[in-house]
Amino acid sequence: MMEILLITWNYPPRRGGIETMMAALRAGLRVENQLTVLTAHATDRVDDETDVLRAPFPGLCAFAIYAFLRGALELLGRPKLKIVFGGSALTTPLVLLLARVFRRKAVIQVHGLDVAHPNALYRLLCVRWLRCCDLVIANSSYTAALARQSGVHPALISVIPPGVDSRRFTPGEASEALKQQLRLAGKRILLFVGRLVERKGVKEFIEYALPQILEKIPEVCFVVVGENAAASLTRQSDALKQIRAAIDASGMQHQVQLIGAVSDHALADFYRACDLVVLPAIVKKNDIEGFGMVLLEAAAVGKPAIATRVGGIPDAIADGHSGVLCAPGDHKSLANAVMALLQDQPRRARMGAVARQRAGAEFAWPVIVKKYEIAFERLFDPIASCLAS
Repeated sequence: MMEILLITWNYPPRRGGIETMMAALRAGLRVENQLTVLTAHATDRVDDETDVLRAPFPGLCAFAIYAFLRGALELLGRPKLKIVFGGSALTTPLVLLLARVFRRKAVIQVHGLDVAHPNALYRLLCVRWLRCCDLVIANSSYTAALARQSGVHPALISVIPPGVDSRRFTPGEASEALKQQLRLAGKRILLFVGRLVERKGVKEFIEYALPQILEKIPEVCFVVVGENAAASLTRQSDALKQIRAAIDASGMQHQVQLIGAVSDHALADFYRACDLVVLPAIVKKNDIEGFGMVLLEAAAVGKPAIATRVGGIPDAIADGHSGVLCAPGDHKSLANAVMALLQDQPRRARMGAVARQRAGAEFAWPVIVKKYEIAFERLFDPIASCLAS
């Protein structure tokens, strides 16, 4: 058993991929270990927060001050607490300072954008100090490459992908209520799930790929689940407004359904209702798709996905086996890949079966949590430490 102090700005009830990942990681690590979470203020609390300590006031500065002071108290009173673990590069100064003052191990999780963000002050205060940590855990091979480019020694980097809750995301029939809501009778459902930011490529998919698909398969309906990003390291435009403008300009009001945010409980039902999941991410300067967790959720439900080779997405899809990868910006190839799978039910079923098997074997949270535990244990292995140096 290890004692771990997790410091993270990103945690529920905030919504997003990092928040989902941190909550799941906390749940998995606390099974065999003693874990304490220091996180931001929230008026709404999630269930079972016995080991979650929150800043008393909102704001990043309040979080930083609270995390440092409370972290120092925890480390002073608990000599067996050996690991200070930061949930993103944003926490690097806090984690490193606490770890060095109290002679503990400093570990940082990085997700892509938090390493690549170009702001000079942020890079000076956060990214620069990643190279001084004892371990940097990257969520994809792409993120690991970004960490190396930022000066982190390769021996200090471990690639551990996000996991998926295969108990919640399970195959099956969509509920009758959802079938009626989406008006599924006679429809072929393409599903997008995620925060609505420009890098996801939803607007471009509607403008360029969807018309080609509808010309050949007019019964297609594109369902978009998600809302504008509430907070991000990058300044975000109103992606939802742009998407609505694209729908109006193309006259596809009946072929595109904008659902908005849905509860975690309802999300699995949307995956069950669809024929294919699409993640048509595009290349955006200073904004990166670090992994694509929705692709794992779709896989766990047994649905293949079509996505672009952007950022860490290729780690989430076995191209040609659990889904199809296309070049970013190649809207014709993207449309052709969608049409080919929609018109080939046996191949779609085979890919869905492979996707589900791969999700369970490689990405189920118990498998992923074990990788974290092994990485943490290696911090105290003299032989591994010598090899890393």
